[in-house]
Amino acid sequence: MKIHIFYSHYNVEGTDNKFRPSWFDYEKCFINLLDTIEGKDIDLHLIMDGKIENNWIHKYKHRYISHEVTAGNMRDAGWQMFKIALDLVTIKDDDLIYFLENDYLHIKGWDKHIINLFSCLEGLNYVTLYDHYDKYFAQDYDNLASKIFVSDTHHWRTTPSTCGSFIVSKKLWKEDYVFHVSLEGDHNKWLAINEQKGRFILSAVPGLSTHVMSNLMSPIIDWEQINKKI
Repeated sequence: MKIHIFYSHYNVEGTDNKFRPSWFDYEKCFINLLDTIEGKDIDLHLIMDGKIENNWIHKYKHRYISHEVTAGNMRDAGWQMFKIALDLVTIKDDDLIYFLENDYLHIKGWDKHIINLFSCLEGLNYVTLYDHYDKYFAQDYDNLASKIFVSDTHHWRTTPSTCGSFIVSKKLWKEDYVFHVSLEGDHNKWLAINEQKGRFILSAVPGLSTHVMSNLMSPIIDWEQINKKI
């Protein structure tokens, strides 16, 4: 079983005007990804909306397989990335695809936890490494019930939706591809996939990654301290 990461990026650096902690930095997120991969059977594909040579990520060109697209917005760039992953014949049906946005931090060795999870449990659909903090305080989730799973190395819970960063087998990706390129809005898309296809999402508990957004990061873990070590 191999993991193929598809890293979605565009010409951006430093921080941005989103609701970020003061220490957030796009390049540090990428370096963190490189530093936290421990397994050997991993391919890293950079999907760049624009010219790679115009961005700082060009410095790391020896670490990834590059794909340049012309989209101009996150939705179209994402759909082009989805098509590239679908068409790559080097990805086997039982291999794992990790679609990853460029504003996440990871815990070291996350990849080993994923391989263990898919080796331990059968019939998995989608997996996210992000433990969504809003599931613990938002009123919309007051009555949320989750099923808990355990692998050899970690706990996992079902969650109704996630963001644009998730892990799925190539086989399931081919079956669900049309949903991902025809439906907009993360939450609505995941609800539709659950209702129409019966798919479920597992989320790592505690998180093995976080979307770096203020007051929404995976709880318990000191992500600022992890960022400082980069």
